Amino acid sequence: MEPAEVRRRIVEYLKATGGASVYQIAKALGISYGAAQWHLYVLERDGVVFTVSHGKKRIAVLRDSLDAYLHSLKMADFFKELWAYLRSRGVSSETPFMEVIDMLNEDRRDIALALLSIAKNLYQMKKAASL
Repeated sequence: MEPAEVRRRIVEYLKATGGASVYQIAKALGISYGAAQWHLYVLERDGVVFTVSHGKKRIAVLRDSLDAYLHSLKMADFFKELWAYLRSRGVSSETPFMEVIDMLNEDRRDIALALLSIAKNLYQMKKAASL
């Protein structure tokens, strides 16, 4: 099998699985561990994949996948993106929380529910800390 074909198959496998270890890739493609390691190195060097630690394993994921996004996302960047989104909806730092929840419930109920859940957890943590 040509090297380009092996790499194409690795990319297809990662698209289907969301991420995999070198061993899993080697086994699925019927190639040696060393060959899988080499092709992943080339794909990582070319910016197609990156690896993340998962216990003792290194898991390869595609750079443009949700998994890749979540593993590379820093908390500060997450909050900047969330705040930019809320500001684009007319929210300011003085907007009452429940007003934002009501506004988001109209078309972004998923975000409204997530924010409400976080607020409830923060309240419970504060309450428990004061006991």
